[in-house]
Amino acid sequence: MRGSLFHPGKSYGVLERLFKAGDFSLYYFRAKKGDGFTVDADENERLVFSTDGEVVVNGETLGVKDMIYAPRGAGLRVVSISESSIYLAEARGFTERRQFVKRFNESVKVESGQDCYARVIFLMVSESDHVDRFLAGYTEGVGGSWTSYPPHRHDGKPEAYIFYGMAPGFGVQLLMDDEGEDAYIVRDGDVVLIERGYHPNVGTSLSGIKYAWVIAAPPGKRDLSVEIHPLFSSVPLRTTHLKVKEG
Repeated sequence: MRGSLFHPGKSYGVLERLFKAGDFSLYYFRAKKGDGFTVDADENERLVFSTDGEVVVNGETLGVKDMIYAPRGAGLRVVSISESSIYLAEARGFTERRQFVKRFNESVKVESGQDCYARVIFLMVSESDHVDRFLAGYTEGVGGSWTSYPPHRHDGKPEAYIFYGMAPGFGVQLLMDDEGEDAYIVRDGDVVLIERGYHPNVGTSLSGIKYAWVIAAPPGKRDLSVEIHPLFSSVPLRTTHLKVKEG
């Protein structure tokens, strides 16, 4: 399977698991002000963030698009400050680490691509951070532009795209490999799990395409290395956060 499209439910106060791919899971919680949930400590490390609201997680106040990392052996206590779409990613951890917060307005900002594939990447959890499995950030495309472009893949490192901020527009997410191609229309709140293959996407001219991305890499392979689709090998990358494999 190349991937899957998920539409989170609209009920408030329900912690909904959107997918489980191996030991990588993503949960969604639609919250009114004051709603919350807890998660017991176990072997998983976790990321929590909201794409449109403010929340308090383990005593830390998070603004829109801030992220908190909770290591293996740490539970979660999440309470919304405002109406929020809250996402929780988890994967098995192997090391005792420390909780930390990454602020969106302090993230590393990478202006990448050009012309019809111009976008901005905000790196939130990078290779230099002390985590076991996760890499994460946000991508915001210019209206009508492609992102995740030129098409690249990182098979063996599953990734979730969580779309936001596109209304009244929408996007088209492609998944491609040697066995076939899939295309999904995506709107705010939709989630695409990318298990393998090339995965470019494009947004309308109304608002562009915007999404959070979370990668759960296997132990020892937590990096941003990718393979570019051979048909697009001559497309200039310009500034990039990716590491392109040669050949």
